[in-house]
Amino acid sequence: MVNNIIDCNFWFGTNYLSQELSVDTEKLNAYSGYLNTNVKNPLIAVSSYFSLYSDPVDGDNMLADLINSRKSLIGSLIFPNYFISRENDFDKYLKKKYSEKFKFCRLYPKTHKYLIDCGAFKKIYFFLNKYCFPTIINLDEIDVTGNKAIDWQLLSDISRQHPDIPIIIDGGNSKELMFNGYFYQLLERSENIYLETHNLLAFDQIEDLTEKFGSKKLIFGSYFPFYPEYLSYERIKYARISKDDKDNILSGNMKTILNNIRL
Repeated sequence: MVNNIIDCNFWFGTNYLSQELSVDTEKLNAYSGYLNTNVKNPLIAVSSYFSLYSDPVDGDNMLADLINSRKSLIGSLIFPNYFISRENDFDKYLKKKYSEKFKFCRLYPKTHKYLIDCGAFKKIYFFLNKYCFPTIINLDEIDVTGNKAIDWQLLSDISRQHPDIPIIIDGGNSKELMFNGYFYQLLERSENIYLETHNLLAFDQIEDLTEKFGSKKLIFGSYFPFYPEYLSYERIKYARISKDDKDNILSGNMKTILNNIRL
């Protein structure tokens, strides 16, 4: 049994696009129970469907009640496009959410209709960089054409101009083996970019990335309920890498990132 695990990609609430993907407290309890049978002291970062599909502010306020009731939960806030026209207010909002156990900021520019290039998002990145606040970007959200034409240069630019933001790439459904060449170039050029592991499933992706860059660039996420609870964890558990590397991926790297937040 590994020491512990930090899952940075767990979704909660009613999924209005698919009831099968909805997650209530019963499913949350079942997932927590599964983790507890395999690891010690699991910590789950929860994202809210309501925040994604309806209102990020109201959704994350509701989510705060859940995560503050359980020691094993932290939150991922969905950036509200409300702050596009009120950029200076985001500083106060970020501090408030951090006090409510929110430790990640997720960006959904395509879904919520805003730009995240370094010019348009400059003030928001300033605050995220100032506080070394972990920021999750979904590849589907920077797919220019909807046909897996990812704007890789955008990720590189954000990383270079804001080197204190830990940028975690969530592949969603798009992180396929065909992107390995892009991953290699991106990780070689960027000290602060990390890959979330939930669908690095093909062939030897975990092993190859660990051999090339070490395990410090990989972050565990389950992508539950889109993936069954065991799949993402067991991919790391049975990977042909050392126990130290597995511990880094499952929790060690994320502990370092969270400990470096300057709030």
